[in-house]
Amino acid sequence: MLPCQWYQLKLQFRDHAADFTAGESSFRAQLHAAFVHLATLGGEVKATLMVHHRLHGWLKVCDAAHRYPIIQNPLRLNCQHLWQAVRHTLTEADRWPSDEEKLRKRLERQVRRRAEDAMARRSRFHIVKDSP
Repeated sequence: MLPCQWYQLKLQFRDHAADFTAGESSFRAQLHAAFVHLATLGGEVKATLMVHHRLHGWLKVCDAAHRYPIIQNPLRLNCQHLWQAVRHTLTEADRWPSDEEKLRKRLERQVRRRAEDAMARRSRFHIVKDSP
């Protein structure tokens, strides 16, 4: 991923959300503006940050230690760490299989299981001849 790339982000708090687009240089300002917008709607805000992935949609931002940061005051945040968490989330999501790959693997397993079941039935089936 390029350092100057812009991402679609969302601050989520209960039923409210504030969408914004930010790059590394504008992340702190955009995050603060979105937080202020949420604070006007919901009072005391404990928001989670979400990022939009091209295949998997909206994902909750998770850092390398698998922690989901809760944003209570954007002025006290380590924005560099949070930005790295955004990039980590997108990198991890790139490794996940797409819906088409999941469907293909599921069908392959189903075909293999059916073939194994048919083979087992054939091996158990014996023709019994009546002897006169």
